[in-house]
Amino acid sequence: MVEALTAQSTSYTFRLYSLQAVAAQAYATLRRQLTSALFSSSLVGGHAPNPGDTEMSTPWLRNILVSAGAIPKGATVSRVECKGLDGNRGLSQDGRRGRLGNIVSGQAREAIFYSSDLAKTLLPSTLLPKVYYAHGSQWLGEYVILMEDIKQRGAQGVDSQKSMDVNFVFGNQIWGLPDSIQSLAPPSATEMLDQMFLTAADMHAQHWNDSRLLQSGWLKFAGWYRGSGRTQWEWSVQAGSSAWEQGKQKIARGELAVKYSEKFVRIVDESFKRASWERLQERLQDRSVPFTLSHGDFHAANMILDRSTHAPSSSIVMYDWSEVCVWEPTTDLGQTLVSDVAIPVFQAHARIALRKYWERLIELGAVRAVDYSFETCWNAFVRGGVEKWIWIFAILANHPGMPASLVQYFHDQLLAFIELADNGGDAYYNLTMVSLFAPPGAM
Repeated sequence: MVEALTAQSTSYTFRLYSLQAVAAQAYATLRRQLTSALFSSSLVGGHAPNPGDTEMSTPWLRNILVSAGAIPKGATVSRVECKGLDGNRGLSQDGRRGRLGNIVSGQAREAIFYSSDLAKTLLPSTLLPKVYYAHGSQWLGEYVILMEDIKQRGAQGVDSQKSMDVNFVFGNQIWGLPDSIQSLAPPSATEMLDQMFLTAADMHAQHWNDSRLLQSGWLKFAGWYRGSGRTQWEWSVQAGSSAWEQGKQKIARGELAVKYSEKFVRIVDESFKRASWERLQERLQDRSVPFTLSHGDFHAANMILDRSTHAPSSSIVMYDWSEVCVWEPTTDLGQTLVSDVAIPVFQAHARIALRKYWERLIELGAVRAVDYSFETCWNAFVRGGVEKWIWIFAILANHPGMPASLVQYFHDQLLAFIELADNGGDAYYNLTMVSLFAPPGAM
């Protein structure tokens, strides 16, 4: 079990984060009042938007779009329509609690990433959407990103050239598909999976074992490789363990209509019991385990298939880089199989797709077969995907409002993925890659 943090240490560290969030919210409120008094949306030059703004400066927007070449120099922006995110499952509040969560988790890194040299030189060159403006502050727990609507590429063309959500190709989990999906002539699930893995290989090869990543001050998990961040890691594991126990209690009380297999429960129980910072450090300091720049939330709902006429060929565009990190490469790939791909598909095709990924790495010179065999790649793929998903599952299964059918779906997906291993899965897995959470009950 993760060693219990002393109450004094936990309380002190979290109190500092809380005070930071209070100060950040006070600053943001004052900034909004001053901006409202000093500027108007029609003022020449305008001003960049801040989180919580109800309007956007049209002169500022025009200057941004002109400088990016999105509109001609003589064009004007006459009106900006800002729509809310009502009904969006990822909607977060504008307030102290929201800032506190962002500060603890470091969500502003997405905007920092878009402004970084890593993003500007990332391969393949078609991987990122066009970002016109990005500003993020880890201290304030806020970020603003202005990017293109990727799905508007080719929107006026024939259906087979329209961009589409990649998760629709795989069936969109339990959520169902729009009636128009077949008119878009989507690729097969296996074709899409191959393309996702090959795209990942192109990205991973560029920074394979690049030690410069480990010196980053904002890239997620870089500090763990340097031995820092233990308190936050242990908070996160404790949050997952607490959520797992609460989820099991809900099932026992009949509040959540989900059936867990005994094997699944044993594995998750034992994994949380054995989790420790020392085990994590042993893994991260093992130089036989590769690392690279990873998306960090690599699943189909964060990807769009660009089939617009100006693209040389269909390409995958990835967004939502808030979890961008340095980590073991194949963990990303395992995440999306559990999240998105039907069990019969990944049972039959996972090895095929991963071999194509491995062969592309060799082709690009990132690895040599003698140093990084396919079986090594395969074992890391299964292990890493399970290690990540155990923690994710524990959090999701106890998340307020999570449908029982979705919890059952993820249980079945993860159990089937565990059994991809030749030995039917291990008795437990080392919990290593976790999202950054506050300690249980603190929020």
